[in-house]
Amino acid sequence: MKMNYKTLIAICSCLWLSAGAYGQTQLKLWLPSSLDAHEKGAYQKAAEAFAQKNPGIKVNVAVVPGSETDVAKLMTAVRSGAGPDLAVIDRFTVAQRAAAGLLTDLTPLIKKEGKDLSQEYTEGPWQEVSYQKKVYAVPTNTDARVLFYNKQILKEAGIDLAEFDPARGPIAPDRFKEIALKLNQTDSTGAYTRIGFVPWLEQGWGYTWGYAFGGSFFDFAGCKVTATDPGVVKGYQFLYDWAKALDPQKARTFVDTYWQWPSTGTLPPAQMPFFTGKVAFIITGNWVFAAMKDAAPNLEYGVTYVPAPNGLKTSWSGGWSVAILQGTKNVDAAYQLLRSVTGEEGQTFLVKEAASLPTLKSLQQRKDLYAPEYEFFLSLLPVSKSRPPLPVGALYWDKLKEAEESVITNSQTPDAALKAVVDEVQPQMDRFCK
Repeated sequence: MKMNYKTLIAICSCLWLSAGAYGQTQLKLWLPSSLDAHEKGAYQKAAEAFAQKNPGIKVNVAVVPGSETDVAKLMTAVRSGAGPDLAVIDRFTVAQRAAAGLLTDLTPLIKKEGKDLSQEYTEGPWQEVSYQKKVYAVPTNTDARVLFYNKQILKEAGIDLAEFDPARGPIAPDRFKEIALKLNQTDSTGAYTRIGFVPWLEQGWGYTWGYAFGGSFFDFAGCKVTATDPGVVKGYQFLYDWAKALDPQKARTFVDTYWQWPSTGTLPPAQMPFFTGKVAFIITGNWVFAAMKDAAPNLEYGVTYVPAPNGLKTSWSGGWSVAILQGTKNVDAAYQLLRSVTGEEGQTFLVKEAASLPTLKSLQQRKDLYAPEYEFFLSLLPVSKSRPPLPVGALYWDKLKEAEESVITNSQTPDAALKAVVDEVQPQMDRFCK
């Protein structure tokens, strides 16, 4: 058999490349599809930066179907032995995934590293990745939720912007409702073309309003789900009454038309109702700056506290983490990648690419990382709450969302909807109470 020079070179090159790839440690990092494009890009860049510094390790990043509480594909893959080495997981669900045996205990690896990571990361996020005094993930980013308002719409309506000056504290819910309802507009058929404020749009979850009204969602001392706490009930009553004032069906039609029912949309960011002026106010977080930069760069907006009674300054913070999955054969290499993605370099990518806030104390002090608009969000972190890190945390979230939908459609009273949450979640929580 004859072989020309070019063919020989090609074969040798392929063999050389194959040998190089074969000699590399292969790692799979899965990202949930619910991450926005900016977050996905930041994690991808963090993985690439790690790979450049560690040529003996190849990182394969994949986006897979999943969300904050939906890890069906991930769980199936891990159970079948075909799962990734690492995955990005919503922090408040870490306890539930650890209890289900999905995650690797990182405590021995952290001890081997010889660092007290609990002192490097802020307290709330670190508590969320711990379960039964063991660490099952390491935090990446965090955030804070505030009230955004469209200055142009308010000025055209003759509303004094000083009422929304953060220096004056949170605006009272009744006064806020009075202002927002005046901004509603309808067409000749009576359908809304603009709504001043839809409390459940974007980040107006039950947690947002429960905390705003001074509620507590879990009693750790008694191991009790407290969805019927008076403050939580008041928060859901706020949603119920506002939906009634708007007319639940008309409000639903509006959100279906301009975003998505019941809260966060699937339309392109440029069509977000706050960007297009379809709403004058919205509850959302610092991550929106990444989309705003492209979709609404000239929007004249302001930010202030979530409306709350008695001047209560509240917010709540979420965020993601990186975990090593059970069954990985390359634990040490996986831990190296985890520490890089969750460390200063990885979190800096998230700050710059996805408008995130870091969970590392050292980076929170780096004022050079942040544009002026981040200052208010950073100031909220000391008072910002988290969703309780429970071994039924994802279930609790889903049931609170169901209760919220019942309330904003006025199909159930807050008391009845939240009692149903307790009745469904507490028996599952009882399995973990001692």
